[in-house]
Amino acid sequence: MPLRKERIENSLNRSELPRFLFPPYGKELQMPPRRFLGPVSVALAVAMPVTLASVILLAEDHVNAQLPWHEPVLDAGGKLLAWYQPERNRGYDKVLRLGWDFIEHRVPVDTRHKTGLKIYLINSVFDDTTLQGSNWQHDPAMVFGTFVDSLVAWYPYSGDDQAPRAVHGMLDHMLAHGSTPADWDWPGVPFATNCDDQPDYGRCIQDMPREFYGGIETDKVGEMGIGYALFYEMTGERKYLDAAVRCGEALAKHMRAGDAEHTPWPFRVNAHTGEVLAGEEFGGIVASPLRLFDELIRLRAGDTEAFQKARETAWKWLLDQQLNRRSRAWDKWSGYFEDVPKDTENVNQAAPTYTAYYILTRPDPAATDRDWSNHVGHLIDWVHSHLGRGPFFGAWGIDEQGRPPNYQGCCSRAGLGSDTSRWAAINAMYYEKTGDAEAREDAFRSLNYATYFAASDGKISCCGQGFGGQYWFSDGYSDYLRHFNWAMGAIPEFAPQGEDHLLRSSSVVQKVAYEEHKVGYRTFDRAATEVLRLSFRPARILASDTSLPERQDLQEEGYTVQSLRDGDYVVRIRHTSSNEVSLAER
Repeated sequence: MPLRKERIENSLNRSELPRFLFPPYGKELQMPPRRFLGPVSVALAVAMPVTLASVILLAEDHVNAQLPWHEPVLDAGGKLLAWYQPERNRGYDKVLRLGWDFIEHRVPVDTRHKTGLKIYLINSVFDDTTLQGSNWQHDPAMVFGTFVDSLVAWYPYSGDDQAPRAVHGMLDHMLAHGSTPADWDWPGVPFATNCDDQPDYGRCIQDMPREFYGGIETDKVGEMGIGYALFYEMTGERKYLDAAVRCGEALAKHMRAGDAEHTPWPFRVNAHTGEVLAGEEFGGIVASPLRLFDELIRLRAGDTEAFQKARETAWKWLLDQQLNRRSRAWDKWSGYFEDVPKDTENVNQAAPTYTAYYILTRPDPAATDRDWSNHVGHLIDWVHSHLGRGPFFGAWGIDEQGRPPNYQGCCSRAGLGSDTSRWAAINAMYYEKTGDAEAREDAFRSLNYATYFAASDGKISCCGQGFGGQYWFSDGYSDYLRHFNWAMGAIPEFAPQGEDHLLRSSSVVQKVAYEEHKVGYRTFDRAATEVLRLSFRPARILASDTSLPERQDLQEEGYTVQSLRDGDYVVRIRHTSSNEVSLAER
């Protein structure tokens, strides 16, 4: 099994923490090399009982100065656990419920400008006290697209019927107030930005005068596009698929081969004329359009021949450039954030972790990328070595972006909750497919650390105290919450004990219902596979009226059962005869 090449030895002695947070002037950040790992037994995936630490902490102690909302909870080895009921694995569940409840019930309507709209529709940041919008710019395409990702993971897990309603409002507002005119060079695609609390989108693109109208970011066309496609699969409403197809058609039309200085699409363009804005020829996350193309091709929606050609060109560029150590664009993960001016030396963690996510979520990663394990392992390590912060009681935080040599650009010595949890989720998914036990440990500790960004009132900080405007709908919600669901789907042992949850499906789940020792759900696709963690062993599992057999593997339709040490069960189901599935204890 290919293994990651580097590993950092974690120290629990705070006096020995790496000083790269405050490096000597003029010296490049140097991280110690990671050690090679030996063969790993998948049996290590079985969760061990949590024993809380006997370490004495003062009541006012915090994980670090930036995260003052909870006292640190440690295990018997002095390593960090989630702050809420870690002995029952309820920390991630708690954060998810706090976050979604805040979006559904606590976000107010705008009173500053009296638009009457929910703040998340018109602003990217809310004020600590008033909860009103407080930023000069909004990033709706990114926020709404990632909220769909969060929704399709959260709804099957929870059965929360209010979450789809909230996201429905976001996408409908984008369609009505955030799409480019039909006669433009980039027609019917989402604007990336709007100005402070303005209901209509299309202004305040970076590097242009704020009143300029028409700027888009091409990777956000893909990010919002895949959101439209997935929401169509959840609701069956054709208007969302039509919107996804428009995004795919525009991207395919403007495809270019690219090179070390040019991504397959310019990063920022004038959607009216097609002109590149501010020389932004390089940047953005290529994996987002790739996800959209793959899904449209799978759905046989739109011009699939053009989508396939564009997909192949974009993927070839990724392999030849950003994933190729012989290219000048190797690890040049530049451009993504809407408020950051052009600077191709400034690199971020979002692009490499999204790229890793894309590879890991293909039905067969090896069929997409024959060197997938080494590529993903390198991306995990690159993010850690360039933007890692800590460790904090054995847990690594991940910061957002920075320039060489020290990569200390933004945003916090604590890192960000969203970036930390995404890096952790990628580690969890990597462990699931490779058995890399160090990746599992990193996933667990960093997810635990990420919970400390969430206060008990549902306000989730991007970066901790000391960062001006710390409450972002992206970093605190849409691009934070989904990662806990992704990780639990990859490692069911991370999910709550003694509860019943549908953790992951290869299809979008349209409906789910939980009763005592009984679960029923409907998927978009007739053929799909699911992972559940249950408090009971099912006596029967039906796909419509067909009883599925228990098997040793899922090479055929049926299900497997794995017993956990705490008395729960992990059940994996493959169904091909119906999209209606039910399971019960008797």
